[in-house]
Amino acid sequence: MNYNSKSESFTNIKKAFGDEAAGHVRYMILSEKAENDGNGDLARIYRRLSEEELSHARLWYGEQNESDTLENSISSEGTQAATTYPQYAAMAEMEGYEALADRFIANGKAEGGHREQLMKYKREKNNGKMYESQEDCVWRCTRCGYRHMGTTPPKRCPLCDYGHTAYEKEL
Repeated sequence: MNYNSKSESFTNIKKAFGDEAAGHVRYMILSEKAENDGNGDLARIYRRLSEEELSHARLWYGEQNESDTLENSISSEGTQAATTYPQYAAMAEMEGYEALADRFIANGKAEGGHREQLMKYKREKNNGKMYESQEDCVWRCTRCGYRHMGTTPPKRCPLCDYGHTAYEKEL
């Protein structure tokens, strides 16, 4: 359904998505902590709750009817890098939280790196060079870990039989 983007209901859909997405991440973090503390039973409960929260987040994300385009992702990462995190840092610094300001700046740089990764993907995809290298390199299958040396990955992974799109250049 298309909602009026200025309606309170649409605002609540966006909030519900944010709450559920945050819940997913929170439970993943708590699961890791419980696992590290030797509490596997609690870790499994947190993982299950995390998956349920992710399911809820998918539902509310779908209700937003936003177009999931590469351009939107690039724009979002760029905004976070250039505007959002610098604003957070400025406020933290103004309030006397220099270490927090530094962390916000570092997070903004990471978001800028995300934008660069997406832009590189777009450039390589558009010029047909995504699965080519000028010189031999290691291509790693992201599904099974098989490694191949060459200027291109194999058409199909000899181990898991997945297509060449599962490969990425190993750094």
